[in-house]
Amino acid sequence: MTRKPLDQTEKLIIRLLQDDGRMATAEIARRLNSSEPTIRKKLSQLVQDGRLRIRAAADPVELGYEASAFIGIDVERNAIIKVATVLRQYSFVDSVAVTTGPYDLIVKACFKTLRDLYDFILVELAAVEGIKDSNSLMILQSIKNDGLIGVAGLEDGRVHESQTQGES
Repeated sequence: MTRKPLDQTEKLIIRLLQDDGRMATAEIARRLNSSEPTIRKKLSQLVQDGRLRIRAAADPVELGYEASAFIGIDVERNAIIKVATVLRQYSFVDSVAVTTGPYDLIVKACFKTLRDLYDFILVELAAVEGIKDSNSLMILQSIKNDGLIGVAGLEDGRVHESQTQGES
């Protein structure tokens, strides 16, 4: 089933929440010159459809993680989605992506200790059927850890007054 593209109001709601995930629907409605029930309904639908998740982003070091890494994984072609599904279930895995290039999957994960990273790579990954090889890149310092800020289709990613007039 193909989803319909986000409308301008939905994009603007997402952009405002990227700046302040705790912004009240009444404030979003005020900024977008729309009704609060309309914003509440659109926001609820975005969350229900899985098109928007509101969450906190924090530096893993501040949360007590000693080691973070990007892990490139070479997988048997017929097992890529199966392996990705297994890897996404680990709570310490931040992201799993199917990629082009030398690796079929790239995983970003955060570990409480260096030993946990070691065990994941040499024990856990070795036990996952379909994985041929992996290569780890330890993260020494995270410069940006905010996720993507901005919404495609909005000029320079910011909400401008001219975009909010007459939207509902």
